[in-house]
Amino acid sequence: MQSHTITRRVFIGASTFILSVPLLASSFNKQRSLIEITQDGQFFSSSELTVLSDVADIMLPKTDTPSATDAHVVVILDAMMLSWAVTHTQEQFRACIKLIEDLATQTYDSVYINLSLAKRSQLITELDSRAFEQKKSNMSVNYRRLKEMIFHIYYTSEQVATDYVAMPGGYAGDISKTEFEAAQKRGYL
Repeated sequence: MQSHTITRRVFIGASTFILSVPLLASSFNKQRSLIEITQDGQFFSSSELTVLSDVADIMLPKTDTPSATDAHVVVILDAMMLSWAVTHTQEQFRACIKLIEDLATQTYDSVYINLSLAKRSQLITELDSRAFEQKKSNMSVNYRRLKEMIFHIYYTSEQVATDYVAMPGGYAGDISKTEFEAAQKRGYL
């Protein structure tokens, strides 16, 4: 298994690429309080994006702060699957979506998106609890990795981060010791 760490440079590079990505077409299902994504993303299908978007909004609902949807978490995650994620990470996230869909069927004998918001929230709460109790299982690893990514994207988004800077200055990969020390003095490093 290859570990793939998100560095600030990788995240900013992916985010810069993503800024030009249009928002995904969607509609709001008032009866189920569900945003249904009606367009495939760059990596995930529209049905996968609907589940991801809902799960992210259950984790990070709109309160006095923006929701995961307001912060475009799933749009960014979708683009990162092509620009950042290795095959193993792509498979983990897809397995997690399938797990959520399978749990809905097993628990409520219904497709995830047909459940009420209360049942979807309860399902994700239960999954979250199990994932942090059974830390070694594939289910746990996949879910916790997806949750970590959702929170990372959210808290580093322009809508949420209080110190957000889209491009924090240029990159000078080959600087002299004097230039390095001067940059440190100015607080750039």
